[in-house]
Amino acid sequence: MKRNIFIIICILSFFPCVCRAETQNEPPKVKYEKAKVVAAERIEINDDPDAQLKEKHQQVTLQILSGKLKGKTISLDHIASGGMAGTKMKLVPGDNVILYVEENPTKSESPDGSPLVHIDDYSRSSPLLWLTVIYGLILVAIGGKKGLRSLVSLVLTIAIIFFVLFPLTLWGFNPLLVSIAIAGVISLLVFRIIGGRTAKALSAAIGTLIGVAIAGILATVVGKIIHLSGLSSEESKILLYSMNLKVDFQGLLFSGILIGALGAVMDVGMSIASAIDEVRKVHPRADFINLFNAGMNVGRDVMGTMSNTLILAYTGAALPLLLLFIAGNMPIAKIINMEMVAEEIARALAGSIGLVLCIPATALVAAAMYTRHSRHKIKSHGLPEGWMKR
Repeated sequence: MKRNIFIIICILSFFPCVCRAETQNEPPKVKYEKAKVVAAERIEINDDPDAQLKEKHQQVTLQILSGKLKGKTISLDHIASGGMAGTKMKLVPGDNVILYVEENPTKSESPDGSPLVHIDDYSRSSPLLWLTVIYGLILVAIGGKKGLRSLVSLVLTIAIIFFVLFPLTLWGFNPLLVSIAIAGVISLLVFRIIGGRTAKALSAAIGTLIGVAIAGILATVVGKIIHLSGLSSEESKILLYSMNLKVDFQGLLFSGILIGALGAVMDVGMSIASAIDEVRKVHPRADFINLFNAGMNVGRDVMGTMSNTLILAYTGAALPLLLLFIAGNMPIAKIINMEMVAEEIARALAGSIGLVLCIPATALVAAAMYTRHSRHKIKSHGLPEGWMKR
């Protein structure tokens, strides 16, 4: 336990060093504050039925809940619906919103020097926070100590992605290489926390790394062949043209494919390793062939459902885009050859192939480790003694 805490502290102590990485172009500093709607009155400006654009304005009274203006009550004009952006945000008393606050506007923007305040969006953080708490409680209630370990590993995974992957990518490192290293660290760390120093945890980690590596290699090779630039999404174009960030966008695309497949591949890896571990406990004399076949049998059942996981996940995320293509009667040849669609197809198929190949890889490694342990009893050559504990 003390060693686990030491490892976690070492990893967390590395985050501040990485976070000092300076980006080449810092975005403008703005402030977003929380506020509550006290009163809202609808005013229709344009009553012309032939008008293409019909805006509905509201005179809204707000009580600011955070920041330097906390406690103040302000009144402002808000476009409730219509407008060039197609906004539809009809406020009612009691709504919580996020305000865009510019405390030091220019003379032309605010002649009297008062802060500029605009309603940016609904405040959604509180419900999401409660949903997160509920998820954590359910995880611990059902999983017990392992549920708590799973929660800790999830927090560490998110922390590594946000405080290591993102800063290093902005600092100019190749995002694909960084993602490969992070995938290895996350796999070893998560399985170490959840499964302890066991053959099950190590074999699951090795199988996961093999599956993710295959997914990354396939995505890179196919991406190069079909000329994926990584600039098909609006977000990538904003990073390139608006913020002028010198990022390897093609590497960022492949990095996203690798990280996106990591969770599903880890799931499969642990399922196969756990199945072999249970077979070994029930039948201590099972040999390599027996354990490998048991893992493959379970893997084939898992494959039947998990092979759809990534496909359905990416399809669900792209539903509006696919609906746009269908509604526009776009030819299938055009749809498939669009870069944004080709990206998603490559992402889903490469991840699914890595997921499927993780099954025999994990079964092979787990069966070899357990039978090697039985041959060598306590001592294990080339592996830490603790990792061979069942």
